[in-house]
Amino acid sequence: MLSANVDLSPDIIKSLIEKHYDLKVHSMVKVRAVYKVNTSVGLFGFKGAEELTDLPLIANYLQKIRDHGYTKIPNFLRSKEGNYLIKYEKKDYFMEEWLDLEEIPNKSYPYVKKIGETLADFHHATLEIRPKQDSDRFEWGKQPDFLQHSYQKLFEWDQKFLYKSFNSLEKQMLDFLLKRNELAYQYIKDVDYHALLQFYPESAALCHGALQSRNIMLDEAGEIWLIDFETLAFAERVKDLAHFLEHHAKPYHWDTQMVFTFLNGYQSKLSRPITDDEWKIFFSYLAFPRRFYSRSIRYFDKKDLKPKDLYKLKEMIESEIDKEPLFTLFCP
Repeated sequence: MLSANVDLSPDIIKSLIEKHYDLKVHSMVKVRAVYKVNTSVGLFGFKGAEELTDLPLIANYLQKIRDHGYTKIPNFLRSKEGNYLIKYEKKDYFMEEWLDLEEIPNKSYPYVKKIGETLADFHHATLEIRPKQDSDRFEWGKQPDFLQHSYQKLFEWDQKFLYKSFNSLEKQMLDFLLKRNELAYQYIKDVDYHALLQFYPESAALCHGALQSRNIMLDEAGEIWLIDFETLAFAERVKDLAHFLEHHAKPYHWDTQMVFTFLNGYQSKLSRPITDDEWKIFFSYLAFPRRFYSRSIRYFDKKDLKPKDLYKLKEMIESEIDKEPLFTLFCP
């Protein structure tokens, strides 16, 4: 998750907004790590862009998405100089429309069908928007290479702990991670990504990539809004589906009815059903989420092994047990 943290004082933020946006600031309050600012023309979020050097590109993509008919997303505010980014002491900041709406609760089952429909509409509006292939935001077809790279690292760590203790907790966790990595690769080993994109262009989309509850909002009319597009990337559309379920199916112990309600909501808005190859990619993402690797690195790739990192890794793996029955529904 990219950081948008702001460590400036309210007085400095007020002066920057008045200088660069020519707006009167009435009040501001810190919400999580950013500032909610009440100005003469409405509410905005003042955010850090240290890790978002391509923010103008994101703003351009979101404008194209609006032009394609999906409008339930916030606007970025240009400065009076016409820029999306402003600079202060060598750091970049930006202003984004603040949607003063209600967050979807962590236990989101009552809303998942509607969220699935909304996500399908969002993906449809991103068709024909594609970053350059050498861009960091081009993720299409990278799952096989990622799995092979992560398997090599997991195997190296496994060999190290094999000599320490065959029955150690670390060895047991690595065995699980290796097994899941192999399963994820088995799902997609025969997928032709080039052909999939050629014959089913709708299988690709600009994926949101951060569909936690805090980034899904509900307005008074019961409509779903999406916010915070820092992780936007061109990838297989099913990557967003898997990512959503990683956050929202867990509280329900991966109840299949909840999972199908979300997926059916998504598919109800499609002109053509999700293909078998897409389902293989979907289950590959479920079998070995990226967080498996990032969490493993935090522990196994350090000389100073910290118990708290081991505990978090153990907790993550234990929470995966509820997901196991899903893999019997679509075998590689």
